[in-house]
Amino acid sequence: MAREQNVGQCENCGADFTWYLIHNGFNNSCHAYCSGCGATAILSLYAPQLSKSPLAGSGEIVPELEPVLQPCACGSAFRPGAKPRCPACRRELSAAAAAAYIESASPGAKQGWRWQRTWNGIQALYCIVINNRAAYDSFL
Repeated sequence: MAREQNVGQCENCGADFTWYLIHNGFNNSCHAYCSGCGATAILSLYAPQLSKSPLAGSGEIVPELEPVLQPCACGSAFRPGAKPRCPACRRELSAAAAAAYIESASPGAKQGWRWQRTWNGIQALYCIVINNRAAYDSFL
């Protein structure tokens, strides 16, 4: 099933890109962003590398899990603390600025739902995939 693609705009260069959100809690996953290109790694909590780890939880990965991940296709690493990046200028995207396009595309915002306004940490239950740049279960 194809995911609905929404349009966002880089606050740095003004370039448009497509995006979608993944709710890690509903998806039984965690995530990390590439420190070079900003691609998103989506990691199943049921994968053997994570299923028995007391460190794995919904949201962003913890630093101790970084060594079990393959490098990104761009050659950089998926790391905790990394942020999604604009595919045009490669600068980090602001989670606060993303709230405008994320909430305007989200029907729940009319009933009071608000974007988490962070890409990282324990509060990062949602992750974003920009221009379909995602790696699924990218384990060594």
